[in-house]
Amino acid sequence: MMSSDPPIRILAVPRRAMVTAFLVVAMAQGRCAVAGEHDDRVVQTREFLENYCVDCHSAGDASGDQDFESIGLTQSSFDTVLSLQAAIDQLTLGEMPPIDAERPEDIDRQAAIRTMTGLVATLRQTLQSTDRQTVLRRLNRREYLATIGDLFEVDMTMFDPTTLFPADKTVEHLDNVGDALVTSGFLVEQYLAAADEIIEKGFGTATPVTPRTWTFEGNFEQQPELSIAHRKAFGYRYMCLYDNPLAERPEGAYGPLLDFEHGVPADGLYEIRVLAAALHRDTPYSEQTLRMELDEPFRLGIRPGDSSVGELHVMQPVQPLLAESAVPDSKPEDPPTWLTFRVPLDRGMTPRFTFENGHSESRGCYNRILKVERYRQTFPRDVRDGRGIVAHRNAVLKYGRYPQIRIHEVQVRGPLETTPSRGRPQWAVLGDAITDPVELETRLRAFAERAYRRPVASDEFQSLVDFAASRYAAGRTRMESFQDTIRLILCSPSFLYFEPVRDTQSHLSQSGLASRLSYFLTGSMPDDQLTRVALDEDLSDPVVLRRETRRLLANPASSRFLEGFLDAWLNLRTLGDMPPDRGTFPEYYNKNLQADMRTETRAMFRYLIDENRPITDFLSSDYTFLNRDLAELYDMPASVAANDEAHLFRRVPLDGSRRGGLLGHASVLTVTANGIETSPIIRGVWLLENILGTPPAMPPDDVPAIDPDVRGAKNIRDLIAKHRSSAACAECHRKIDPLGFALESYDAIGRYRTTYENNVRIDCSGTLPSGQSFDDVSGLKEILVERQVFFVRMITEKLFEYALGRRFEPADQGEVHRITDQLAQQHYRTVDLIEAIATSPLFQAR
Repeated sequence: MMSSDPPIRILAVPRRAMVTAFLVVAMAQGRCAVAGEHDDRVVQTREFLENYCVDCHSAGDASGDQDFESIGLTQSSFDTVLSLQAAIDQLTLGEMPPIDAERPEDIDRQAAIRTMTGLVATLRQTLQSTDRQTVLRRLNRREYLATIGDLFEVDMTMFDPTTLFPADKTVEHLDNVGDALVTSGFLVEQYLAAADEIIEKGFGTATPVTPRTWTFEGNFEQQPELSIAHRKAFGYRYMCLYDNPLAERPEGAYGPLLDFEHGVPADGLYEIRVLAAALHRDTPYSEQTLRMELDEPFRLGIRPGDSSVGELHVMQPVQPLLAESAVPDSKPEDPPTWLTFRVPLDRGMTPRFTFENGHSESRGCYNRILKVERYRQTFPRDVRDGRGIVAHRNAVLKYGRYPQIRIHEVQVRGPLETTPSRGRPQWAVLGDAITDPVELETRLRAFAERAYRRPVASDEFQSLVDFAASRYAAGRTRMESFQDTIRLILCSPSFLYFEPVRDTQSHLSQSGLASRLSYFLTGSMPDDQLTRVALDEDLSDPVVLRRETRRLLANPASSRFLEGFLDAWLNLRTLGDMPPDRGTFPEYYNKNLQADMRTETRAMFRYLIDENRPITDFLSSDYTFLNRDLAELYDMPASVAANDEAHLFRRVPLDGSRRGGLLGHASVLTVTANGIETSPIIRGVWLLENILGTPPAMPPDDVPAIDPDVRGAKNIRDLIAKHRSSAACAECHRKIDPLGFALESYDAIGRYRTTYENNVRIDCSGTLPSGQSFDDVSGLKEILVERQVFFVRMITEKLFEYALGRRFEPADQGEVHRITDQLAQQHYRTVDLIEAIATSPLFQAR
């Protein structure tokens, strides 16, 4: 039982303990002699570089930050390996030497590639380094939230104690790189505050709450703008929903129960019955006037609201869609239909009702209706000539046939029976307070081992017991002392940080390996089975590790891996940071396309894992995953029928290759635009970084901005041509621009187009530095598929970085090459690749 006393803030954890949790890992570059100056490979490599490379890549003119004149070929160093690998990649791609320079015969180029590859292999074998350990890192914000949810077995859908946490620093879009996840004094304070919220949440449902029923009928006041119109139209007898939840200036987007504004009394599952009708889907007003589509049944949604956060009729920071259902069409005189939902609600949360596919902006719609003469004639003479938005709103809502969802009655019942996801964890059994020290110690050990994700050492456990005893001696009950000690654990480095590096060990412990695998594939702490495997079996055994990898990938929790990795690799985390212009792209908001875009890309990754498809399907595929709204954006409305399930995603076959693969995904095309227009340069750089894995060098400081002189430029291709006429710009743009131009056929939200707004035809053709040409994005994809080994290497490196929580080092490249060569015969299947990473020596090393 919880005490009625206010929670005590535990400040006993000194900030110094948090700061000293960081371990400084020595970083050293090894250099050792591996070959003499007369070694054939060294002689041949140096001769080739002198003949074809040093004119541009020398100490005096290190184009692309490469100096092949003074490269130390006889000694092993990271710089040497990295430079030679870059040369091999460019020779393989045929991009170097450039077309306008002296180029070797193809037979000589191939011989040079073989010689350099052999030399690099030898360099890697002899390279000794200590900078490949994962720096001690803490849980990032998303890992912290998921861990809290699993540790306390609470639903985190509506609970977020990290709202004031500072944003995690990212490294190349990765949010889990150890050396970037610094801990500040402010963050320590937020950990302490979050611990208080978590204790209240975790123990708040210990006392059973008797289910009851609340009924709401009539007195449906909504937001102030609707008050007069609803009173005049029907005396508040109904709750009416008009706009969709993303409308810019919503009216009737969120229908709150103002008589239930303080919400439910306890966390739990609640049954919500709604007596509702979908009215006027057969409206005489045109879709252009309404700015909404009417061919899909109206969908009623339920989203939580918190009156302590702000007003209930507007968007709130946390408002997940808890449930939705199509509402049968009705006439105003027909009886409405009962709809029944079972949804989770946290204490203090109240249900709010939404029109998920409603209007984009009712405020301007009233006026548009009354401006059309044939519509005006259907209104009484004394109201149709009113002026101003208040008069127009009053007229349309009372006398018009305005599409809406009308709610007549709402019943809320609960909390219902406890669901497994809201059960009490083993260490905090439901029942009376702790009455003796033995029970306290038993439950404390169970919690500490789960929180620390490893067995607890006797000395550290004794310190926890002593702390609990001190709280009890200070007048706290045993249960309160237990909760105070849990607060302490939640703020300790052993919970907030992964297993520390010890100089005497080169590999992770069994518990450390279990944590690395679990946070890689589920974004959270090891589950019970993985914990048992780490204790009872040899998790480092490749057979065991593969088995657990497959099991975790099949677990619904692996959705966190899909989301986290795609956010890091494709930078989807920033989707919406530069929101598309509402006037130019209204469908982006009317249909909530941002969420649909993410879903398409995640669904494809899910399919690659579930079916163990080749990872190269990301380059080009004959299928994608669409719902009706995204299909319409892609001009493929026939692919998804307009019915009650049109909002659901399904696998759709593709004719042709315009949409197949990531280059046709609206998520990628939107995140590489600026919300208003496209940029071939941004998209070209994105392709080099995220598809080919050969990012361009940083531009020199003296590179001028694009558009220094726009005279005579008709389109973006002309502007960039003027820009790269500068010698300082041409070298990089010869690689970047052709790739970016191939995607110009997609606008800023990924919609296909053939002309710009000025009717100038879009030219998507290009020629790569290798001399290979293409006419459009389909031709580019064919070239990318030919070069798929570069894509596979790149994504393997990204997966390693994500899994290890550290930057990828040059000395790691040998393992990448080993894995990609091994998987080539199996067509680079996705699960095989993930298994190869999990069983790699890199994965088990510190």
